This record gives sequence, C-alpha cells and structure tokens, in this order.
Amino acid sequence: MGESVILAGDIGGTKTYLGLFAADRTDFSPASERRYATRDYPDLAALLGAFLRETGARPQQVVLGVPAPVRQLPVRPVNLPWVIDPVPLRTALGEVEVCLLNDLQATAYGVLALKGEDLFILNPGQEDRQGNIAVIAAGTGLGQGGLCWTGTRYVSISSEGGHVSFSPTSEKEAGLWRFMRDRYKDHVSWERVVSGSGLACIYDFLRASGQGEEPEWLRREMAAGDPAEAISRAALAGRAGLAEAALEMFVSLYGAEAANLALKLFATGGVYVAGGIAPKILDKLKDGSFMRAFLAKGRLSAILETMPVKVVLNDKIGLLGAAYWGIHSTTEKKER
Repeated sequence: MGESVILAGDIGGTKTYLGLFAADRTDFSPASERRYATRDYPDLAALLGAFLRETGARPQQVVLGVPAPVRQLPVRPVNLPWVIDPVPLRTALGEVEVCLLNDLQATAYGVLALKGEDLFILNPGQEDRQGNIAVIAAGTGLGQGGLCWTGTRYVSISSEGGHVSFSPTSEKEAGLWRFMRDRYKDHVSWERVVSGSGLACIYDFLRASGQGEEPEWLRREMAAGDPAEAISRAALAGRAGLAEAALEMFVSLYGAEAANLALKLFATGGVYVAGGIAPKILDKLKDGSFMRAFLAKGRLSAILETMPVKVVLNDKIGLLGAAYWGIHSTTEKKER
C-alpha cells in the first residue's frame, strides 16, 4: 500500500462503500473495500470502526462523502438519522485526519476517475475538455453537483439543488404536485419526485387518479419489499401498465431536471447521470424518453444537444471521488 494510506468512503442513506487506497497511486484501485447497510450502525464511528477491525488498517487520512451540506459542523444528513462531527470522529479513530465532502462533491470528483466501461452514452454531444460538468444522482435522495474548470484543474461545486422547488410543466405534472403537497404537507422539492420514494409516489398518484389498475401481485410485492424496486421491475418487464406509466413519467421528469442543472451550470463538459437508480433502469433511459425531456427547453434546446449526456454504471463513483480528493490533496501538500 505504500507509506500513506487513505480510507475513503461514500456514506449513503441506504448503503455505504468504504475502501483503502494508496496515497501515492493514481489508478484508484482499492487495496480493500467493503459495502455496508448504513442503518445497521448507530453512528458513523461504529461503521468505520467495523471496517477498520475487519481490515486491520491504520489509515493516515479519512475522506468521506456524506449526504448533507458540510459548510457548518456538525453535519446533519437529511435522509439519515445521524449527526456527523469530525472532531469526536477523529478521536474515535485514533487522531487520524478526517475530511468531509458533500456526497455530490465526492461523486463529481469520481467522474474524473471513471473509465470508458463505467459509462453509457445517451447523447454524444460535442466534448469540451475544459467545460463545466454537471452531475445528477437519484437514489434515496436526489443529489446535484458539478465540476468547474479553473484553468489548470477541475474543482467540484457543492450543491443541495435536489431540494429546490419542483416545477410542473403540464396539467398532469401539476396534478402530481398537488398530490405530493397534500401528502407531505410542506415544500415539494425535486427530490420528492426524482428519487426512489418519488417513483413510488408517482405510482400512487397515477393509481389514485384512475390512470391504471394495480395488479394484486404487484401490490403484494410492493408491500413485501422496496416499492420503487417492485415498480421498476414490473415496468421493465412489461408486466403492469400502471408501473410502466409511472416509470415513464419518472424518467421524463429526471431528464427535465437534468437539463435544468445542465443549463444552470452551462455544462458543455458533459452531464453525468449517476446514483443507484440509473443503472437499474438503463433500458428505459435508452428508449429516448429521458433525452426527449432533456431537450425540451425551447430556445435553448440546440445548446443542450451539444452537451454529452452519460449514464454512470459504476455505483462506486462516490468512493472513487473521495479517494481522488484524498490522493490529490496529499500530492498538493507534498509539493508545497
């Protein structure tokens, strides 16, 4: 592993990836890695402690992507019942250096560590190697971020863009907004719509508004496990018209919000669709509905056509991004 070891992590609301990386290497191949169910642990110190016991590692630096803003400490994730404070965490880990990144900052840096086989191209566009890059990631929540070219390197942009107000563009979408407002009794964000729970809510809206019949077998599958996974499986298999309609609406909304982010960042360097959902519904993303919604921006459609759009197939992109940041920060310290 070399003299300096980095413990990198991608802390998600559902799952967590942890890995050990040599600080003097740039191929981003972990010497050891593990996946954990995040909520099986009472706090982050317990989760990291389990990893260190299992691997016997003694890292010199810990870099973690966490699902919350890290501007003010301690960090309080929206989709995770933890408080993450690097000060007691540092003590619990033996006074090792602990660095926190917003999860989409880590995911954005991960774009720079991906290989060709980690990506599926939805729109080739026109590659701009110094253009801004947009990253959008639907999973437990909806992460948004990006990369800005500084003249010599890319720097990530922290964002909580998934929590901005959902903006319907049709009567049907307006009906969904009213349905969600009544359900949640508060602000209806894009994260409420484009996420795992969002797909389930779209399905409930379509069923409640009489736009399809729910098969009994699907109702049982939804009750027995993750509703969003049951809906997407049924839709992709063509077994339930209501599920197909829900996934169609979900993918269209995903494409629309990806375009919103692309325009805000002027992402001529590309738009990367990451997160846990995209690889699972790749066949649906490939059928054109995502890109039709992405390009439906009136006078700016021609600009969006030039932006490469790629689906990230590697769900360890956040882990790679945390390692990328740690390795490059270590290199910069040595050069000073």
